[in-house]
Amino acid sequence: MSPARAPRARDVATASVPGRICLAGESLDWMTGGNSVTAAVPLRTRVTAWRAAGSDALALISGPPLYQTRLVPAARAAASVYDGDVLDHMQAAAKVTLPAAADLAGVVVTASTDLPVGAGVSSSAALTLGVVAALAALQHGDAPGTAAACAAARQAETGELGTGAGWMDFLACASGGVNQISAGSRPHAGLITASLGLPVVLIDTRQRRATATVLASKRERYQAREPAMIAYVAETTALVEALTAVLHSPQPDYREAGRLLSAAHALLRDQVACSTPLIEECASRVLAAGAYGAKLSGSGHGGCLFALVPDDAVAAVLASVSDLAVHAVALPRSDPSGLACTPPAARQDAARLA
Repeated sequence: MSPARAPRARDVATASVPGRICLAGESLDWMTGGNSVTAAVPLRTRVTAWRAAGSDALALISGPPLYQTRLVPAARAAASVYDGDVLDHMQAAAKVTLPAAADLAGVVVTASTDLPVGAGVSSSAALTLGVVAALAALQHGDAPGTAAACAAARQAETGELGTGAGWMDFLACASGGVNQISAGSRPHAGLITASLGLPVVLIDTRQRRATATVLASKRERYQAREPAMIAYVAETTALVEALTAVLHSPQPDYREAGRLLSAAHALLRDQVACSTPLIEECASRVLAAGAYGAKLSGSGHGGCLFALVPDDAVAAVLASVSDLAVHAVALPRSDPSGLACTPPAARQDAARLA
């Protein structure tokens, strides 16, 4: 029996997607259709897709940091039957993009990421976007548009997996740069600036939480019109507009931006109650070491926080948390690049000849 032929570069589609931090406006997307301010971070998820001849299954392979594999009969994948683990996001994105079992059969999808997983920096959105884009390119020979990719990735999370994800994560990761994200009647990303003008120190507390459970709790509180949640919405809406104005200035006042970040964090801590003692300890230390502002990112209850830091304080900020059980990394400002997708060269060639 002859060995299976390895895929040629011309048969492979790839996609790369950054993670994101939310500077202000968590949860406003699904609460009110409101706005948020986000920045893409230069930590990316990379996806590769190709077809294995003679297979009737969908192969999902996750490299670092998860190192897991799943082989799913194509009919099972097309019927939306999931295993309840971290590879469900890859499978859901594949099913939404290629709904028919015949199209899923033989597809091989691999993914790896630089992002901490389940930590509030949109690792799941980056993954679903990457799988959607790579598979759409593999199937159709062309990269999908940003709006189409975001809609499909969100459908994978909300329609297939029921995570309750809003629009912010997908639009922020797909667009890159620093944006005001609108989740209203026409969800879109409005570019504020290509990149933050200062480094960001990202701190992973290594404490994990179930995002779907956290979002469900917030929804219940908001739907019950809990006064703290109503106050959070009103005050955070004003902060989003103030921060947008500061960052949109030709010469942004980053001290003021940092103050607004810290104010946004205080609302999440005091009104939404989603901070933790370790997040608060980290925030206190980095501010004392010279950071302009610090804030948790994502749903909270663990995960990541970040600090906006002047260049001359980066070393001190990193040192300030070095004795804690956290992982801190200095990121060179933000990532101006969003979703990038390369279709198979053979299909590109065919399209040019047609």
